[in-house]
Amino acid sequence: MNLNSKIIAAVFAIIFLAELGDKTQMVLLTLGARHALKATFLGAISAFFILDVMAVAAGTFFYELIPARVLHVIAGALLILFGLLSFRSESRKEPGMEKVHKPFLGSFALITLMELGDKTQLSLLALTARYRAPFAVFTGATAALWLSAFLAVFLGNRLSRFVPVEKMRLVTGVVFIVFGVALILGLA
Repeated sequence: MNLNSKIIAAVFAIIFLAELGDKTQMVLLTLGARHALKATFLGAISAFFILDVMAVAAGTFFYELIPARVLHVIAGALLILFGLLSFRSESRKEPGMEKVHKPFLGSFALITLMELGDKTQLSLLALTARYRAPFAVFTGATAALWLSAFLAVFLGNRLSRFVPVEKMRLVTGVVFIVFGVALILGLA
């Protein structure tokens, strides 16, 4: 097991900088503004953990199995659906749904679908091949993605304290729909 600190630092820097302002970070920002910080963050980091394991361990096999374009269309459709659903009033939502599971599962599903075949995952494949140190690449990438996710969810959560819920619902819906359309059209 090669845990070279220089490789970990290099991968961390590359992945963290690549994620700044990325669509995933923007979606996490809006999810953090609407839902419980802990559940949203745990859903995101769980997705990143699984995706990083897949990217480092499975290589290109998974991406040959399901074309990236198909994954982008599915993710885009889900974003549009979640965007449209965010326009609904809180009073019209199903009363039996637990608030903890929705943000966890929502952020987990969105991150998983948005990141499959994304530049971050493809970068991990290339970095693993370049350094031939899968544990170091995994460690650096996962740390970078978790920090990026925490910052986005935390900032979104803090933003929600100053912006009324109805306005946040509108902004969230618009952001999700815009990113969903961009994914379907191949622009994101």
